[in-house]
Amino acid sequence: MGERELGLSLGDRVLVLVGFPVGGGLAGWVLPVVARWLLTLPWVPFGGPLRLVRELDSGWGLAWIVGAGVLLGAAAGVVAVQEALRVTVGADSLTVVRGDKRVSIARRDVEAVFVDGKLLVVLDRQSRQLVRDRLDNAGSARVSRTFLELGYPWVAADPYAELFRRWVPDLPDLPAAVNALLTARAKALEAKSGGDAEELRDEVQKLGYTVRDAGSVQHWRPLVKS
Repeated sequence: MGERELGLSLGDRVLVLVGFPVGGGLAGWVLPVVARWLLTLPWVPFGGPLRLVRELDSGWGLAWIVGAGVLLGAAAGVVAVQEALRVTVGADSLTVVRGDKRVSIARRDVEAVFVDGKLLVVLDRQSRQLVRDRLDNAGSARVSRTFLELGYPWVAADPYAELFRRWVPDLPDLPAAVNALLTARAKALEAKSGGDAEELRDEVQKLGYTVRDAGSVQHWRPLVKS
């Protein structure tokens, strides 16, 4: 049985790569109208830039601003496609790619695969989260069917969900090093720095614990020894 790819479908990619430029062009087209309306208000910030935009409502000015919207939309679409999670599932291994980051996981190392909201989660035999990342259409039947057909241990929910506890600073049940990492991770979550939060989660796992988030609130549990 051959490999299967999960993530943005070809249709989704075309929709993003076409829809973003179209949306950007439309935004550029209506921007002078919006600027004109805002300038009728008694007070509005950025009056100077708005007056400049108002003048670009016809001829080459409008063409320029619509073209700029199309180019910005196209750039945003390319970035969105490149940064979308791609998962290639084979009988012996699975590969997870986001941007420049690539992770390969042997099938024999996987204990459980499941979806948590919009996140795909892959656990190893010590219950470490090898993957915990947003996957487009994560809840679709195709995702679960793909893993099941290729022999992966798909489960309906996190088998260790009841072990998680909410983290608070300087929790006495945790080693000082883990508390320090979770403190730094809380700051990364507040700053919406997903890359730093992921790296710090990996560091926490090296010390024998793992973490999941509910918004900006962290929950922790010990790893399960095999």
